Amino acid sequence: KAPLNAIEGYLQMMKEKQLGDKIEDYMQVLDRSLTRINGMRTLILDLLDMTRIETGEKEKKIEKLNLCTIARTSIDTCKPMAIHRDVKIRLDCPKDLEFEADASDMEIIFNNLISNAVKYNKESGEVTVKIYKDEDNLVIEVSDTGIGMTAEETSRLFQEFVRIKNEKTRNITGSGLGLSIVKKIVETYNGNISVQSTPDEGSIFIVTLPVQSLAQIIQ
Repeated sequence: KAPLNAIEGYLQMMKEKQLGDKIEDYMQVLDRSLTRINGMRTLILDLLDMTRIETGEKEKKIEKLNLCTIARTSIDTCKPMAIHRDVKIRLDCPKDLEFEADASDMEIIFNNLISNAVKYNKESGEVTVKIYKDEDNLVIEVSDTGIGMTAEETSRLFQEFVRIKNEKTRNITGSGLGLSIVKKIVETYNGNISVQSTPDEGSIFIVTLPVQSLAQIIQ
């Protein structure tokens, strides 16, 4: 409701020409409106994803995927934001690494973890995406040199509609659903997601997925 009220207020200001005659002032109001609209779009899409996962309506098309390719696509998606904040993203992944999964599931995992690592980073920070297999699991690690979190904050991180709110994050937008969605997806593969974080030093998110196929897990 708050974003709608804000947008309505901005439009009313423009309609009544409350800002005077300078076009620059109206452009700023338009930018604020677009930011609010983008936030609402993110929330709606996240709610749709959450509903599909919880109701079982999200069908999985299991196939062999090159995870390096999917990770690179997610990195490319986050590049404009990374360039704006002068954040460097590094990918450490064997080029032939394959994993049986649903492509959209993997895209959601990478998109959320990488975009968060950029958003909550420091200016001129770094993000490292590392993907590898051990004997029984596929492991995805996304680390950053960002603002970090306290133990109390990390304990609530994967709950629905939870966003870490403090002086350092007050200008960062989000739905508060992204990590909850990632956790639910990971759990459909009998996997696990965890986080290690130190305030003012950064965070590392670790996703562990069994190498066995989803068909075996369901059985």
